[in-house]
Amino acid sequence: MVFNDFLTHNELKKIFAINPKWEKGSTIKNQDARIVDTYDITGKFAWLDQKVAKLVQERNKGFSYKIKRINETRLLQYRPGGKYDWHQDVIWSEPEHRKFTYIIQLSKQHEYTGGDFEFRDADNIDLSTFRKQGSIIVFPSIMHHRITPLTKGIRFSIVGWVVGPQWT
Repeated sequence: MVFNDFLTHNELKKIFAINPKWEKGSTIKNQDARIVDTYDITGKFAWLDQKVAKLVQERNKGFSYKIKRINETRLLQYRPGGKYDWHQDVIWSEPEHRKFTYIIQLSKQHEYTGGDFEFRDADNIDLSTFRKQGSIIVFPSIMHHRITPLTKGIRFSIVGWVVGPQWT
């Protein structure tokens, strides 16, 4: 689930070398909120896509989901007050469904407070090492998860999705 040292120091430097034009993100529906800035990096780092695809294929051996490709990758920036309430990532109306979600931790763990990644109804999953810079978590997109409100600093991460045929 959590793989530490997924990205090397040099790979992190390549990602941080870009100059993102952040799309301000704030969506509030009922009491659910998403407050995070995003930048689309889909296809901008072929080496990263290949590295993630290999890990997801290996992880999928335990699930045997029908998967095709990475269809979207975004750089995320959470500022104080930023959060993403409970949600799952499958968009049921799409022709292809998200099968796996991956999140790569870019910030160092001491650079921010709050902003914790959590699963709902999955207390037995150890997430204690996920705040380590360069780590990645890969999980089925149907799992409900959230990012708790950030209280200090800035949290940078990458999120992406691997899609496949619709679940029926």
